Amino acid sequence: MRRAIFSAIAVVVMTISLAGCVPAAGQSGAGASGDTPGASSPILQNPNDFQYYSTLDEAVAYNTGETSNVTHIDKRIKLFENDKYAVLFFISNMYDRDALYVFKFYVRKIDEKPHYSPPIVATDIMWAAQKVAVQKMKLDAIGEVRLCISQDSLRMFRVDDSKNFFWGISQSPKAKNLKIEGQHATEVIPVKMDGDTVYFWYFADLKTDKKPVFQDIQKYVKGDFVITMD
Repeated sequence: MRRAIFSAIAVVVMTISLAGCVPAAGQSGAGASGDTPGASSPILQNPNDFQYYSTLDEAVAYNTGETSNVTHIDKRIKLFENDKYAVLFFISNMYDRDALYVFKFYVRKIDEKPHYSPPIVATDIMWAAQKVAVQKMKLDAIGEVRLCISQDSLRMFRVDDSKNFFWGISQSPKAKNLKIEGQHATEVIPVKMDGDTVYFWYFADLKTDKKPVFQDIQKYVKGDFVITMD
């Protein structure tokens, strides 16, 4: 998979691969990929066009390759699910490198039990690339969070469109105290990636009228989201 680190101002509006929280390569929902972010509707497929599987492991194993070439789950991190969608965050190792993958699936009840389509939208964060990106951009721990939440496309990985869902990963142990607009992260989950302890965080529904559009990722400007790790 081609990977290149873009600047923090790159715009991502479609299925994406990430070098850290910085967009690296774009894919459309129809499976095209290239060196620049693609753009189209995030979910193009009809739910009736899929075969459905009784477990998420099977659904990932039968991945068509349109959203990602990953077909195995090494470690589950978090699952969000309702009667329409499932979103799974998990770790998988490819080419001796750990990455955080996010797959979104259609859900269908069959014999009163949930079954899952192959992934319809996907993205990944390679930990090695995350560290390089943060170093090159000279970001502190809060700057790393600001970079993640500035990527509007990441919020397509929610099961409820009425929720203000934000997520990302951080190198800093201070992420355990992460607050945005005075609200604690819903959950902060430590995981191992390439031998390092990494912190996956998310806000299930951040209560705010502000938009995560920063004039400067590295510098607080009046009107920006207030982010702390105290």
